[in-house]
Amino acid sequence: MKGMPPDRLPVVLKELTPADLARLLPVMAVDYRTRVVGMLSEAQLIGVAGKLPQESAVTVLRSLPEEQLVAIVDRLPGPVSSALYGSLPSAVQPDVLSKMDPRQAQAAVAPHYERAVADALARANTEVLIPHSGPAGVLLVPLFGRRVAIAPRHGDDGRVAVRDAEEAAYHHRAHAALAITDLPVAEDVQAYCSQARREGRSLDTALWAGDRHDGALKKALVSLFR
Repeated sequence: MKGMPPDRLPVVLKELTPADLARLLPVMAVDYRTRVVGMLSEAQLIGVAGKLPQESAVTVLRSLPEEQLVAIVDRLPGPVSSALYGSLPSAVQPDVLSKMDPRQAQAAVAPHYERAVADALARANTEVLIPHSGPAGVLLVPLFGRRVAIAPRHGDDGRVAVRDAEEAAYHHRAHAALAITDLPVAEDVQAYCSQARREGRSLDTALWAGDRHDGALKKALVSLFR
């Protein structure tokens, strides 16, 4: 393809299937691949993202101009969309998210938020375990000889996080549950947690939206056993 006359390239590319492109794109020189990717239709880009391994799909799609990327990002396979979001420069990420379908945007951000919370817990000198069963996106922290089920949930006011934390605590037979969100917790959720503690269930929420909240997160974790 590289030696093809320039006026023939768009014609040939139009006829290639996603399977054809998945074989060709990864072995192309970077500059040439960038040129080819920029000439593909949205349908071809979405199709090839579903044919390539996740890492290869991200490498291919990352070369797209921002406007083209925004046009297709919420139609990509979920894992590719999330990995692609994480690979973008931080200055570009908010604009890409703002133009995505809200559910797809949430799915893209969630794994990165969960990892960031896990890192914050590690900075608090706690052991962080990632269970292989039970509710997705849950962390387990052994503390004082007991176990805490933690549900970090981005873009949530606590309703989803508290439910998931409680389900995880039940599934993993944890002694306490902690819901972590990047938004202030709704008043009715706070009231629910307070009632749970009065009934003897160790359940609470914590706000974490960056390193500045590390101290508050550590305090919330320890207070579960007071």
